[in-house]
Amino acid sequence: MTTKNYHELLKDRIYIGGADDIHDVMKNEKVDVAYDLRAEAPKEESPYNRVHSPIVDDADQQDVSVKKSIDHVVNGYNEGKNVYFHCQGGSNRTGTVAIGTLLALGKAKTIEEAEGIAKTARPKINVKPEMKETLKRIYPNV
Repeated sequence: MTTKNYHELLKDRIYIGGADDIHDVMKNEKVDVAYDLRAEAPKEESPYNRVHSPIVDDADQQDVSVKKSIDHVVNGYNEGKNVYFHCQGGSNRTGTVAIGTLLALGKAKTIEEAEGIAKTARPKINVKPEMKETLKRIYPNV
């Protein structure tokens, strides 16, 4: 039995993890598109349908890039695609987009509830305070 280092955020549809998990998730799951959230992502060609949707780690005011990444994932999901998204380690940026995705899809009513769902799916998620502030600005009514 192989150990999977990536996780399902939404069963059989949305997967999350780190950069090193891309080959496993693409081999094991029917993923149509992978969103790479790393600002430091390599520029070389990918054998997968990879979309670079960069979020800068440890930077203030990431509202536009975070919202764009969430929109990518939600649009892919709504188009019936199976989606994988990742940053380098799969904890901060991935967690931020996971929380936003759950809110955007109506799977959670608050940031705290969405974070709980995301951490249940991937326990290593650890969203930094500046990213939580970004989510509060993007979703002011939750």
